[in-house]
Amino acid sequence: MNNAAASSGFLCTLPGEGKGIAYHVAVCLAGAGHPTGVRFTSFVGDGRRSFEVLTEAASLPGALASSCEALCRLAIGQVVRDHLYEKTREGDSVLDTDAMAWDGELRPVGAGVTPGRPRQRFPV
Repeated sequence: MNNAAASSGFLCTLPGEGKGIAYHVAVCLAGAGHPTGVRFTSFVGDGRRSFEVLTEAASLPGALASSCEALCRLAIGQVVRDHLYEKTREGDSVLDTDAMAWDGELRPVGAGVTPGRPRQRFPV
């Protein structure tokens, strides 16, 4: 997938009551860094909502296999198109690579964090 400085997790707002519902969207990676799906999690409203759009790395075309953001945008597009956020009790879905990528605001979570770099503490 993409390099360590890039984010594999994002925040977005999907349709819902009022102004929408905030979701954390993250690419799930297998041991070799191959994407296995995109997990959607929200703690807004009544209880926790969590579901996944599953994929196989071998079925992903070039840009989707190498870009967490592109994969998330495609999965979000499918979720919005099919209203998957309303169907969480039906289980996980399989990624439709023919879905239209979502073009809304997608805020990276943890972008630019270098693994293994110690945090610096400053005296107060």
